[in-house]
Amino acid sequence: MHKDIIALLKRMGLKDRESRIYLACLRHRDGLFIYEIAKETRIMRSTVDLTVRRLLQRGFLNQVKVGRRLRFFAEAPEAVLFRQKQLVEDLEQVVPMLAKIGGEKKEMEILYFEGGAGFRQVHNDILLQAKFATELKKEVLGFSSGADSIRLFPDMQKNYINKRVRSGIRYKAIAPQSSVGVREWSNDEKALRSVKYLPDDSWQFRIETQIYADNVMLYSPSQPVGGVIIRNEKIADSMRALFKLVWDLLPDKAN
Repeated sequence: MHKDIIALLKRMGLKDRESRIYLACLRHRDGLFIYEIAKETRIMRSTVDLTVRRLLQRGFLNQVKVGRRLRFFAEAPEAVLFRQKQLVEDLEQVVPMLAKIGGEKKEMEILYFEGGAGFRQVHNDILLQAKFATELKKEVLGFSSGADSIRLFPDMQKNYINKRVRSGIRYKAIAPQSSVGVREWSNDEKALRSVKYLPDDSWQFRIETQIYADNVMLYSPSQPVGGVIIRNEKIADSMRALFKLVWDLLPDKAN
Protein backbone atom coordinates (compact mmCIF):
# COMPACT_ATOMS: atom_id res chain seq x y z
CA MET A 1 0.00 0.00 0.00
CA HIS A 2 2.78 2.43 0.99
CA LYS A 3 4.66 1.66 -2.25
CA ASP A 4 1.49 2.25 -4.27
CA ILE A 5 1.06 5.68 -2.67
CA ILE A 6 4.70 6.60 -3.33
CA ALA A 7 4.29 5.49 -6.96
CA LEU A 8 1.14 7.59 -7.33
CA LEU A 9 2.80 10.67 -5.83
CA LYS A 10 5.73 10.11 -8.20
CA ARG A 11 3.29 10.25 -11.12
CA MET A 12 2.09 13.58 -9.71
CA GLY A 13 5.65 14.86 -10.02
CA LEU A 14 6.98 14.30 -6.48
CA LYS A 15 10.44 12.86 -5.98
CA ASP A 16 10.99 10.09 -3.45
CA ARG A 17 12.19 12.46 -0.70
CA GLU A 18 9.31 14.84 -1.33
CA SER A 19 6.80 12.01 -1.03
CA ARG A 20 8.34 10.74 2.21
CA ILE A 21 8.26 14.20 3.78
CA TYR A 22 4.67 14.87 2.68
CA LEU A 23 3.52 11.51 4.09
CA ALA A 24 5.40 12.08 7.35
CA CYS A 25 3.64 15.41 7.85
CA LEU A 26 0.33 13.85 6.85
CA ARG A 27 0.70 11.26 9.62
CA HIS A 28 1.22 14.03 12.20
CA ARG A 29 -1.86 16.26 12.13
CA ASP A 30 -0.29 18.63 14.68
CA GLY A 31 2.56 19.28 12.27
CA LEU A 32 6.32 18.77 12.52
CA PHE A 33 9.34 20.98 12.98
CA ILE A 34 12.23 20.60 10.54
CA TYR A 35 14.32 18.54 12.97
CA GLU A 36 11.32 16.24 13.57
CA ILE A 37 10.83 15.72 9.84
CA ALA A 38 14.52 14.84 9.51
CA LYS A 39 14.25 12.34 12.38
CA GLU A 40 11.00 10.82 11.07
CA THR A 41 12.20 10.39 7.49
CA ARG A 42 15.93 9.83 8.17
CA ILE A 43 16.74 12.47 5.58
CA MET A 44 19.61 14.92 6.18
CA ARG A 45 18.37 18.17 7.73
CA SER A 46 19.90 20.34 5.00
CA THR A 47 18.06 18.27 2.38
CA VAL A 48 14.83 18.50 4.40
CA ASP A 49 15.14 22.33 4.38
CA LEU A 50 15.36 22.44 0.59
CA THR A 51 12.68 19.82 0.02
CA VAL A 52 10.20 21.45 2.40
CA ARG A 53 10.62 24.73 0.52
CA ARG A 54 9.71 23.02 -2.76
CA LEU A 55 6.68 21.35 -1.19
CA LEU A 56 5.51 24.70 0.18
CA GLN A 57 5.80 26.27 -3.27
CA ARG A 58 3.83 23.41 -4.86
CA GLY A 59 1.08 23.52 -2.23
CA PHE A 60 1.69 20.13 -0.61
CA LEU A 61 2.68 21.70 2.73
CA ASN A 62 1.78 24.80 4.68
CA GLN A 63 3.48 26.38 7.68
CA VAL A 64 2.63 28.03 10.98
CA LYS A 65 5.05 30.09 13.07
CA VAL A 66 5.42 28.82 16.64
CA GLY A 67 7.62 31.23 18.56
CA ARG A 68 10.73 31.61 16.45
CA ARG A 69 10.33 28.31 14.65
CA LEU A 70 8.12 27.03 11.86
CA ARG A 71 5.89 23.98 12.14
CA PHE A 72 4.94 22.29 8.87
CA PHE A 73 1.60 20.66 8.07
CA ALA A 74 0.58 18.46 5.16
CA GLU A 75 -2.11 19.92 2.94
CA ALA A 76 -5.23 17.75 3.06
CA PRO A 77 -5.32 15.15 0.24
CA GLU A 78 -8.70 16.55 -0.83
CA ALA A 79 -7.14 20.00 -1.32
CA VAL A 80 -4.24 18.51 -3.31
CA LEU A 81 -6.72 16.62 -5.48
CA PHE A 82 -8.78 19.77 -6.03
CA ARG A 83 -5.71 21.69 -7.23
CA GLN A 84 -4.73 18.85 -9.55
CA LYS A 85 -8.22 18.84 -11.07
CA GLN A 86 -8.12 22.62 -11.48
CA LEU A 87 -4.76 22.29 -13.22
CA VAL A 88 -6.17 19.67 -15.60
CA GLU A 89 -9.19 21.87 -16.38
CA ASP A 90 -6.92 24.84 -17.04
CA LEU A 91 -4.71 22.75 -19.32
CA GLU A 92 -7.74 21.47 -21.23
CA GLN A 93 -8.71 25.06 -21.97
CA VAL A 94 -5.24 25.99 -23.19
CA VAL A 95 -4.57 22.84 -25.25
CA PRO A 96 -6.22 24.22 -28.44
CA MET A 97 -4.05 27.35 -28.21
CA LEU A 98 -0.92 25.28 -27.61
CA ALA A 99 -1.80 23.11 -30.61
CA LYS A 100 -1.92 26.22 -32.82
CA ILE A 101 1.47 27.36 -31.52
CA GLY A 102 2.82 23.92 -32.41
CA GLY A 103 1.80 24.42 -36.03
CA GLU A 104 0.00 22.09 -38.41
CA LYS A 105 -0.25 18.42 -37.49
CA LYS A 106 1.74 16.02 -39.65
CA GLU A 107 -0.40 13.97 -41.99
CA MET A 108 1.59 10.89 -40.99
CA GLU A 109 3.46 10.20 -37.78
CA ILE A 110 4.73 6.90 -36.36
CA LEU A 111 5.72 6.56 -32.70
CA TYR A 112 7.64 3.52 -31.42
CA PHE A 113 7.33 1.90 -27.97
CA GLU A 114 8.98 -1.01 -26.18
CA GLY A 115 8.21 -3.27 -23.22
CA GLY A 116 5.54 -3.12 -20.54
CA ALA A 117 6.22 0.57 -19.88
CA GLY A 118 5.56 1.30 -23.53
CA PHE A 119 2.27 -0.60 -23.35
CA ARG A 120 1.16 1.68 -20.51
CA GLN A 121 2.25 4.72 -22.52
CA VAL A 122 0.12 3.79 -25.53
CA HIS A 123 -2.90 3.34 -23.25
CA ASN A 124 -2.28 6.80 -21.80
CA ASP A 125 -2.25 8.10 -25.36
CA ILE A 126 -5.62 6.42 -26.00
CA LEU A 127 -7.13 8.24 -23.01
CA LEU A 128 -5.70 11.58 -24.12
CA GLN A 129 -6.54 11.38 -27.82
CA ALA A 130 -10.03 9.93 -27.31
CA LYS A 131 -10.85 12.60 -24.73
CA PHE A 132 -10.34 15.37 -27.29
CA ALA A 133 -11.72 13.49 -30.30
CA THR A 134 -14.98 14.32 -32.03
CA GLU A 135 -17.96 12.30 -30.87
CA LEU A 136 -17.86 10.03 -33.93
CA LYS A 137 -14.22 9.08 -33.23
CA LYS A 138 -14.32 9.07 -29.44
CA GLU A 139 -15.16 5.36 -29.20
CA VAL A 140 -12.16 3.00 -28.99
CA LEU A 141 -12.29 -0.08 -31.22
CA GLY A 142 -10.03 -3.06 -30.71
CA PHE A 143 -8.91 -6.30 -32.34
CA SER A 144 -7.51 -8.08 -29.31
CA SER A 145 -5.46 -11.12 -28.40
CA GLY A 146 -7.44 -11.12 -25.13
CA ALA A 147 -5.84 -12.19 -21.87
CA ASP A 148 -2.28 -11.75 -23.27
CA SER A 149 -2.53 -8.02 -22.64
CA ILE A 150 -3.53 -8.51 -18.99
CA ARG A 151 -0.26 -10.32 -18.31
CA LEU A 152 1.57 -7.28 -19.66
CA PHE A 153 -0.65 -4.74 -17.89
CA PRO A 154 -1.97 -6.53 -14.74
CA ASP A 155 -3.43 -3.38 -13.17
CA MET A 156 -5.24 -2.36 -16.34
CA GLN A 157 -8.57 -2.09 -14.51
CA LYS A 158 -7.30 0.52 -12.06
CA ASN A 159 -4.88 2.43 -14.25
CA TYR A 160 -6.70 2.43 -17.57
CA ILE A 161 -10.24 1.04 -17.64
CA ASN A 162 -11.54 3.05 -14.67
CA LYS A 163 -10.07 6.23 -16.18
CA ARG A 164 -11.62 5.45 -19.54
CA VAL A 165 -15.03 4.99 -17.94
CA ARG A 166 -14.72 8.25 -15.96
CA SER A 167 -14.00 10.03 -19.23
CA GLY A 168 -17.09 8.51 -20.84
CA ILE A 169 -15.07 6.68 -23.52
CA ARG A 170 -16.77 3.54 -24.82
CA TYR A 171 -14.79 0.45 -25.86
CA LYS A 172 -15.79 -2.13 -28.43
CA ALA A 173 -13.58 -5.18 -29.02
CA ILE A 174 -13.30 -8.42 -30.96
CA ALA A 175 -11.44 -11.02 -28.90
CA PRO A 176 -10.77 -14.79 -28.75
CA GLN A 177 -13.45 -16.92 -27.12
CA SER A 178 -11.02 -17.94 -24.37
CA SER A 179 -11.42 -14.39 -23.05
CA VAL A 180 -15.10 -14.87 -22.19
CA GLY A 181 -14.39 -15.48 -18.50
CA VAL A 182 -11.88 -12.63 -18.14
CA ARG A 183 -13.38 -9.55 -16.47
CA GLU A 184 -11.51 -7.06 -18.63
CA TRP A 185 -12.84 -8.76 -21.79
CA SER A 186 -16.45 -9.30 -20.77
CA ASN A 187 -19.52 -7.38 -21.92
CA ASP A 188 -20.22 -4.84 -19.22
CA GLU A 189 -22.38 -1.76 -19.70
CA LYS A 190 -21.06 -0.19 -16.47
CA ALA A 191 -17.56 -0.46 -17.93
CA LEU A 192 -18.85 1.01 -21.22
CA ARG A 193 -17.57 -2.15 -22.92
CA SER A 194 -19.02 -4.36 -25.67
CA VAL A 195 -17.19 -7.49 -26.84
CA LYS A 196 -17.79 -10.08 -29.55
CA TYR A 197 -15.82 -13.31 -29.74
CA LEU A 198 -14.31 -15.63 -32.31
CA PRO A 199 -13.15 -19.25 -31.74
CA ASP A 200 -9.49 -19.37 -30.72
CA ASP A 201 -8.54 -21.74 -33.55
CA SER A 202 -9.82 -19.30 -36.19
CA TRP A 203 -8.63 -16.15 -34.39
CA GLN A 204 -4.86 -16.42 -34.62
CA PHE A 205 -4.42 -12.86 -33.42
CA ARG A 206 -1.39 -12.25 -31.22
CA ILE A 207 -1.25 -8.46 -31.08
CA GLU A 208 -3.37 -5.65 -29.67
CA THR A 209 -4.86 -3.27 -32.22
CA GLN A 210 -6.70 -0.20 -30.96
CA ILE A 211 -8.38 2.34 -33.23
CA TYR A 212 -9.09 5.72 -31.62
CA ALA A 213 -9.50 9.28 -32.88
CA ASP A 214 -7.16 9.49 -35.90
CA ASN A 215 -4.76 6.87 -34.54
CA VAL A 216 -4.08 3.15 -34.80
CA MET A 217 -2.08 1.36 -32.14
CA LEU A 218 -0.39 -1.99 -32.90
CA TYR A 219 1.31 -3.74 -30.00
CA SER A 220 2.76 -7.19 -29.39
CA PRO A 221 2.24 -8.31 -25.75
CA SER A 222 4.59 -11.29 -26.25
CA GLN A 223 8.31 -11.32 -26.97
CA PRO A 224 9.65 -9.18 -28.47
CA VAL A 225 7.29 -6.81 -26.62
CA GLY A 226 6.72 -3.54 -28.45
CA GLY A 227 4.62 -1.68 -30.93
CA VAL A 228 3.72 1.52 -32.72
CA ILE A 229 1.12 4.25 -32.84
CA ILE A 230 0.29 5.42 -36.35
CA ARG A 231 -1.21 8.91 -36.48
CA ASN A 232 -2.99 9.14 -39.81
CA GLU A 233 -6.64 9.98 -40.41
CA LYS A 234 -7.10 7.82 -43.52
CA ILE A 235 -5.48 4.76 -41.96
CA ALA A 236 -7.59 5.17 -38.80
CA ASP A 237 -10.81 5.64 -40.78
CA SER A 238 -10.05 2.60 -42.95
CA MET A 239 -9.31 0.43 -39.91
CA ARG A 240 -12.50 1.71 -38.29
CA ALA A 241 -14.47 0.64 -41.39
CA LEU A 242 -12.79 -2.80 -41.35
CA PHE A 243 -13.66 -3.25 -37.67
CA LYS A 244 -17.30 -2.35 -38.33
CA LEU A 245 -17.48 -4.86 -41.18
CA VAL A 246 -16.15 -7.71 -39.00
CA TRP A 247 -18.25 -6.65 -36.00
CA ASP A 248 -21.49 -6.66 -37.97
CA LEU A 249 -20.79 -10.20 -39.24
CA LEU A 250 -20.36 -11.64 -35.74
CA PRO A 251 -23.20 -12.90 -33.51
CA ASP A 252 -24.10 -10.85 -30.44
CA LYS A 253 -23.40 -13.73 -28.03
CA ALA A 254 -20.50 -16.13 -27.74
CA ASN A 255 -21.33 -19.71 -28.67
